[in-house]
Amino acid sequence: MDKSQIVQAILESLRAEFESRQTASKRTRAGGSDSESKAENKYDTLSIEQNYLADGLAKQAQAAALAAAAYENLPLADFAPGAPIDLGALVEISFLRETEWFFLGPSAGGVEVEHAGRTITVLTPESPLGSHLLDRRAGDSIVSPPARIVAVY
Repeated sequence: MDKSQIVQAILESLRAEFESRQTASKRTRAGGSDSESKAENKYDTLSIEQNYLADGLAKQAQAAALAAAAYENLPLADFAPGAPIDLGALVEISFLRETEWFFLGPSAGGVEVEHAGRTITVLTPESPLGSHLLDRRAGDSIVSPPARIVAVY
């Protein structure tokens, strides 16, 4: 599998998230500033709520931009057989009933991308599974959740 294509797919997902959140933030902020949103009495908080929502969406957009920057600077090394898992590793894991693919990245945990007919989920070292994978090797077992590392690329 070509990890550079996987990273490119992650970047595309993050850029799309940035654009979506930024656009939503601008629309929400405009709605909060609109004359129709003006408070009619002291209990009318629609404008305030819309501005809080716009702030939250702007923070999410910024987080996506920072995550994309981390991936743009991520070195992609090939992992030799027996090499320990580290950032940039593509890992195949066999759970009790299924095999799944994970990419250990610097951020954007939970993002899923499609590559070569497989769904690849981004893990970060801070996640429970990501922390269990660090420094392990192909063939190692994981206790929680019960799994075996099939391959590291």
